[in-house]
Amino acid sequence: MTRKLTHKERFLCAINHEVADKIPTYAFKAEYGFIQKYKDARMQRMRINRFTTTKFGQDQTILVALGIDATTDPTLANRMAYKEHGFELITRPDGSIVMPDGRIYKKASDGRDFYICGAWTSLEVRKEQFPRRIPPPQIIFDRFEKFYNQKVIKEDRIYVFPIINGLHEGNWLSLGYVTFAKELRKPTGLLEQTIDELHKVNIEICKRLLDIDSEMVIAFTDDIAQKGRLMISPKQFQKYYLPRYKELFKMIHKRGGRTMIHTDGKIDELIPYYIEMGLDLLQCLEPAAGVDIIALNEQYGDKISWNGNIDVSVLLWQGTPNEVRNQCEKIIKAVAPSNNLVFGPCTDIMAWHPIENIEILYNTANAYDIQTGKFKY
Repeated sequence: MTRKLTHKERFLCAINHEVADKIPTYAFKAEYGFIQKYKDARMQRMRINRFTTTKFGQDQTILVALGIDATTDPTLANRMAYKEHGFELITRPDGSIVMPDGRIYKKASDGRDFYICGAWTSLEVRKEQFPRRIPPPQIIFDRFEKFYNQKVIKEDRIYVFPIINGLHEGNWLSLGYVTFAKELRKPTGLLEQTIDELHKVNIEICKRLLDIDSEMVIAFTDDIAQKGRLMISPKQFQKYYLPRYKELFKMIHKRGGRTMIHTDGKIDELIPYYIEMGLDLLQCLEPAAGVDIIALNEQYGDKISWNGNIDVSVLLWQGTPNEVRNQCEKIIKAVAPSNNLVFGPCTDIMAWHPIENIEILYNTANAYDIQTGKFKY
């Protein structure tokens, strides 16, 4: 009989391909609409205060109530030194706003901001008009350390670990897709230098995080594919990203940490490169993009761990509770025996997801008996 593990221990078991007491679970985050819906339906009698909530940059109280083992927080990603640079937000004639990181956003009719393009169109523009990347101020790391030691380690509410900007997503959005595509065909040095800039800042951020906990999992949000294809060829991935990730992951592993990458889309071709650079855990595995976790596990399961794969776009939204349970059981039965599965949705718990479907997803994982391979409801 395996002893009852902490949330962190259970999550690390899947990364290390070790037998846990039960399948570890994860959620990227819950959207605000779902949080409010869940509070109204399930937490009416709960007194909300600083003792009962679990919050650092994002409110994880709902995920704790759902019994989820792990989630990520984006608060420790790089910043832009806009005060030092004297940068002020630029409002363009069409109403869109240019941010310090070069990303241009416009406000939708529902009040949310949506991405338009990037403003780092040349090395001169990047250097002269925009501030440099820097790690968050030390006070943010100190706040996270206090939260981490109290809520995560001592109280064991949920394993919250940081997610920071990956080398692809964290960079091309600042250039814009047109500039990014041009750089791939006819390099001017812009792409190479901006990737290096982010890489160096990420090294510094990771060192500070590992000072807090040498075993920490550090995640990277790095969407690199669309539904049907990659945004960059495997050859270009090898040139621009693989050596830098390899260096960074080697440092993280040497200190005792572990790594996770989140990316949407059809990423099958990149998995050998993820393994080569030392990635421990791949998150998302989007079914709507044709990613088959069962087939991938048969091919690569002894070299990497998986996180996600339950569809958020149709199954968890429009599926019946029985359909959700059947798909969850199918994935768990096929992959969990490899001791490398972290179970959950491929991306966010969305505002329109029925509460019952989300509860069934996690209840199915909790019902699975690792020792017998059967579900005990």
